[in-house]
Amino acid sequence: MNYNFEIGQSFAGINFNFPVKKTLKLLGKPDKTYKDDFSLYFQYNNLGLYLTYEKENKKWADLGIQTDKLFYEGKNWYDYNKNELIKLIKEIYKKKKYNFEFDITELECTEEQQYNFYEIGVALFFNNNFLTNVIVSKPLID
Repeated sequence: MNYNFEIGQSFAGINFNFPVKKTLKLLGKPDKTYKDDFSLYFQYNNLGLYLTYEKENKKWADLGIQTDKLFYEGKNWYDYNKNELIKLIKEIYKKKKYNFEFDITELECTEEQQYNFYEIGVALFFNNNFLTNVIVSKPLID
């Protein structure tokens, strides 16, 4: 499995603009499928992926990564603690000439901190300063 991430483009070979059928052809049948009026959800337990597809916009909204692999420019983000990873993301902002801003939410139910980097389409979840989950999405700025 390819766990490479390209900001605003793709994760694991799945382009954010791929139709559902193409993604299912790449990944195979999901372990679980959910749907509501707005979205389709596909869960791949063995891959550590949870995908959300927006029906109205016909695009992938969020690609949740619950595994120990996420590579960006050859670096596995799960190998870094919170401060190191935030420094890496700050460099991404600098390269893209974005103002470095993010929101932090305390999640009491899971005892995690959620860091949202909207301009690059990344949400990071930390427990005891270590990465537990990543959600990548189409960024606010292309």
